[in-house]
Amino acid sequence: MLDLQQLQTFQTVAQTSHFGRAAEALGCSQPTVTTRIKALERRLGASLLQRTRFSKTTILTDTGRRLLEFTDRILALASETAVAVQGADSLTDGSHYPK
Repeated sequence: MLDLQQLQTFQTVAQTSHFGRAAEALGCSQPTVTTRIKALERRLGASLLQRTRFSKTTILTDTGRRLLEFTDRILALASETAVAVQGADSLTDGSHYPK
């Protein structure tokens, strides 16, 4: 199963083209970003990003570009699901749970 946190990290790295900027945007350390990306690449058995030494930026591999299409859809659906479910209980049984 794919890990949503790893996918969110991948998406942010793809958007920023930089591990450090992705870490800042996610509120975590750069080593954490690296660990999540490496774990996702191991899980999928594919290289998702090419790291450039001189400019310290990253570019997506062909596989990375394909995964990003799915990642965008998966994370959007996960977000929609959370919003729908959070409001569902209070609408059906009158209960109000703290969020």
